[in-house]
Amino acid sequence: MANVKKAGDGCGPEAVMAATGRSIDHWRSVLATFDVAKNGHKAAASHLETEHGVDPWWSQQLTVQYEQETGLRLPGQRSDGSFAVNVSRTMAVGPEAAFEAWTSSDAWNAWFTTEAQIDFREGGSYANADKDRGVYRRIRPVGPPNGQGEVARIDFTWENPEHCPGSSVSVQFLVKGEGKTQVAVTHHKLPDSRGCEDMKEGWTWALTSLKSWLESGKPVRFEDWKAETSEGV
Repeated sequence: MANVKKAGDGCGPEAVMAATGRSIDHWRSVLATFDVAKNGHKAAASHLETEHGVDPWWSQQLTVQYEQETGLRLPGQRSDGSFAVNVSRTMAVGPEAAFEAWTSSDAWNAWFTTEAQIDFREGGSYANADKDRGVYRRIRPVGPPNGQGEVARIDFTWENPEHCPGSSVSVQFLVKGEGKTQVAVTHHKLPDSRGCEDMKEGWTWALTSLKSWLESGKPVRFEDWKAETSEGV
């Protein structure tokens, strides 16, 4: 996977106002008064939820963003000190097609990489010309949704020697309406915020390419995607 040089996005002012009915500055003031540094992430998020009626998801997001803005947490860092990134795209295909795109060397070579070698089974390995390599730890084929709405899942280790070796990846597939599937990638156990930036950009491109390939038959070259995104900065 290509290198990454761009950090993730936070909760924008308009989104915060629409979701909570209050400005982001209001929630910054609430969290400052609560003293997140002293009381911790879990207590702060719970305070927003129980005392201020904020949705649980937004309680977490607002607390994380406050911690990042005040230096209590680095970008991509979780409350336990570890680092991870999440990237997702909703694609106009069913979950079977989205899942199959991850299961063979030919498919990987079409949208993700070159010279892929995939032994798609639990305990099987994968490798490619980009030096991505690892072992499949868990494979859940497409089936009924679980409690989180997940209909399929793939977990594998990540041992690219140049980009975050010793980390791991989870790919979740969730149905988002008739003929639509959300593919969500979480890259766990990253070494630091630079590793988060690296994997954030790499997976953002990869899922953009996957979406284009599944919907139109045409993948997106990393170089083309990078040039286009750089122009928009």
